[in-house]
Amino acid sequence: MTRRLRILHVDPERNWGGGEVQVLGLTRYLHRVGHVSHVATPLHGVLAQRLQHDHLAVQPLSVRNHLDGLAGWRLRRLVCREHYDLVHFHTARAHTLSPWLHALPVCRLVTRRMDYPIKTGWWSRLLYGSQVDMIIAISSSVATVLGTAHVSDRAIRIIPSGIDTKQFRPTAAQRRAIRRQYGLGEDTTVILTAGALTQRKSPHTLIEAAAQLHSSRQQGVPSLHYLVCGDGPLRQELEARVRALGLASVFHFAGFCRDVPAYLAAADIFVHTPVREGLGVAVIEALAAGLPVVASQVGGIPELITDRETGLLIPAQDPSALRNALLQYTHRPDWAKTLGIQGQAKVRTSFDIETTARANEALYYELLAPAP
Repeated sequence: MTRRLRILHVDPERNWGGGEVQVLGLTRYLHRVGHVSHVATPLHGVLAQRLQHDHLAVQPLSVRNHLDGLAGWRLRRLVCREHYDLVHFHTARAHTLSPWLHALPVCRLVTRRMDYPIKTGWWSRLLYGSQVDMIIAISSSVATVLGTAHVSDRAIRIIPSGIDTKQFRPTAAQRRAIRRQYGLGEDTTVILTAGALTQRKSPHTLIEAAAQLHSSRQQGVPSLHYLVCGDGPLRQELEARVRALGLASVFHFAGFCRDVPAYLAAADIFVHTPVREGLGVAVIEALAAGLPVVASQVGGIPELITDRETGLLIPAQDPSALRNALLQYTHRPDWAKTLGIQGQAKVRTSFDIETTARANEALYYELLAPAP
């Protein structure tokens, strides 16, 4: 009989993002197949709320910063009390707690989701060296960043992010409901973007491309509206820019969107233009919904999209390239639909949460196996 594991996941983020999608999906799977899978996370965060909604165990843990000794001491006490086999850190802030578990009989691993360079110095060497047993990279791009920081290849395992693709099957009812909410007719082409409104996600790129398209209406550009799902520090600045460009009537800032599948059902095209991206859960979700996608050719995104086969890739922060890509989709809707279908097939095969979760589970067993 396969050994039943006791696993603690650590994710101290209060807000919802691609990493939290992974933690929730992985915890659901591990619980379903019979493991004890708990999540240490702030009790009032979105992840805790969704875990509790699914009757999954939450261990309250807040982490104020990268040097939070009180959080480290509380984590150590929790691990000693619950006798976990393995602790899985899911964010950079969580990872900084790994030294607090030194000398305990527990396996430690971390998932690295970001593709920005790792700072050099003794602290990084400690965190990525002796303080974890394995580092999961969510894409080849992230693995390359780790290698550049002199992390041993033997300490890196690539396991892509995944989603529950069954949740992303658009319905006509979802489409009507969201469009009605924003006063959008069925003949309106809706372009959706979803993600935190931060510099790294470069939301300005879509606004500037929309301004170029708006000035080209006389050239046969169809009626376009833009739905922006997400919140963040740039929101007021972005709304002001939209007003200054005369686009307030076609831009709809929806804030944090809890029901992402419904918004995807309402859209015709999905846009994702970050400057950096480890892989891109938002892109996976859009592809799973069958939408034609335009995305930046950065980080792990080319591992999701093959240009002109499963979507369109453009240079980062290039509004003109985005405008041209959107024109290609709007002028060739049948071709756009074909790319969406092909992208959907790829995601359902390779980026479903079941595939990701099984790979994580197999790695857990590998790390806990007795030395030969």
